[in-house]
Amino acid sequence: MPVVKRAAVLLLAIGLLAGCLPGEPDARVLFIGNSYTFSNDLPRMVADLADSAGIHLEVEAVAEGGAWLRDHRRAGTAGERIRGGDFDFVVLQEQSAVPSDNNLAREEMYPAAIAFASDAAVSGSTLVLFETWGHLSGFSGTGHSSYQSMQNAINATYHELSELLGKPVAPAGEAWQISLTSARSIRLHDADGSHPSLEGSYLAALVIAATITGESPQDMTADLGVSTAVANLLRQYAAEAVAR
Repeated sequence: MPVVKRAAVLLLAIGLLAGCLPGEPDARVLFIGNSYTFSNDLPRMVADLADSAGIHLEVEAVAEGGAWLRDHRRAGTAGERIRGGDFDFVVLQEQSAVPSDNNLAREEMYPAAIAFASDAAVSGSTLVLFETWGHLSGFSGTGHSSYQSMQNAINATYHELSELLGKPVAPAGEAWQISLTSARSIRLHDADGSHPSLEGSYLAALVIAATITGESPQDMTADLGVSTAVANLLRQYAAEAVAR
């Protein structure tokens, strides 16, 4: 199955991102994923949005372009960071197409996620599943000819895994689905029809920040380069997805 072209492992030690605030953070968060995680510096966006609601997050990421969770297990870096990093939250993001094929997900995604969940449990971290979005035109490799078909399959896989692990989903994909249905003029996909635009990352970051902090996206007032009118709509869509 084709994946995004690989890059070198990107280990982002980007703590104290929310304005370089002094003192201890309210929570430390490790992101594990690929280019969907490091596009537009999603971890920093999450930290900045949380800060706008009065919560200081220290964030770090282990991300490699095109990586599956199984690749991160084999490489070992992510597991080592979970076990030794004293994180409050670990946010897992699978390669974009894998969750859209439930059989493939059960074979490849679930075992890796279960292993990471075990690492997180030992270290006292809360695991959060970062539900991603479908490709704009679907993905024929997993049998999807449309965005909606692919998104529905991704949603189902993440929620099934959530039930299996007893861990929360950050429903970014569902927030995208709401936005793409409600406001088609807001472009969430980048030009390749897969990766996020700035607005797409912003919407995902709102959902993740809300899932981690328990705060409403409506109270996260930072626009982070998104126009105020669009940011207001995306906060509304994020809040709707999180409340489901």
